[in-house]
Amino acid sequence: MRVLLFLFCLILVSCQENINNDKWDVVLATDKNGEVIKGDKASLINCIRNGADIKIGWGNKNKRHSIEHIAQPIWLAILDEKEVIAHLEPQVLSNVNWEKGNANYETLSKIQEEWRVVITTKGDFDAIWYNRKEDSVTTRRVQNPVISWFGKRTKETSKSLPLYSEKR
Repeated sequence: MRVLLFLFCLILVSCQENINNDKWDVVLATDKNGEVIKGDKASLINCIRNGADIKIGWGNKNKRHSIEHIAQPIWLAILDEKEVIAHLEPQVLSNVNWEKGNANYETLSKIQEEWRVVITTKGDFDAIWYNRKEDSVTTRRVQNPVISWFGKRTKETSKSLPLYSEKR
């Protein structure tokens, strides 16, 4: 009888929805004009203050191709408790063959170039292409994509204090 009870409990537990902290949620999304279309900035700021992992996603689509990106920022700042600035890690550029759908480093000169980006919750997306060998910016491209800010679920859901606060 104990074996049956144990098996019943095991089956019951395994059939329940797995609630874990590995799910990423869109905490904030802004349109091409920087207007909030999902979530809110206060929730994103609360996630950051609670130490949640953050990812940022954006994309572009034209008549021939589309591309979507997702990255984890290397640096975040909360400005006046209402806006967030994120810097992404510099990325070495690669060649993209759109027809074949692949990327490579066939043209070695691309390895000298990197792409750097700063993104804000106001919808700002400022990208530069930087040539490390020549120590110069070769291109600056200000863009206005739809931007999604993802927060990884944490057990902490309470509102947190500003990081400069001495109250803990």
